[in-house]
Amino acid sequence: MCEGGDPDAAERDIRGLIGLALRLCRLAREEDGEGRAALAWALANRIAPERAADREFLLALAALCKAFAGEDADPTEGSTHFHPHTENPDWAARETPRALVGGHFFYAPRRAGHHG
Repeated sequence: MCEGGDPDAAERDIRGLIGLALRLCRLAREEDGEGRAALAWALANRIAPERAADREFLLALAALCKAFAGEDADPTEGSTHFHPHTENPDWAARETPRALVGGHFFYAPRRAGHHG
């Protein structure tokens, strides 16, 4: 899913995940994290492994969900721009990185229109 593939299949996977998430939300309304996780596993166990979405896509989706839910501290310190540490774009020469995480430098906005 992350690397090309069949766009129709990817859309079906995404729709299926959204449907499962909505179902889990209804089922786990009164549950704590442990209960929600158990219900998620039960729903996931119903899906045949060959029908499961791409693992890399699921990891990316999980990371976004954790960020939106505020589950983890922001390691970028409010950054909105980034680039691989192996590159040096023109706009980055005028900025001070807030963080180096993994293989990327992260920059927070200073003023409108300052990034490329």
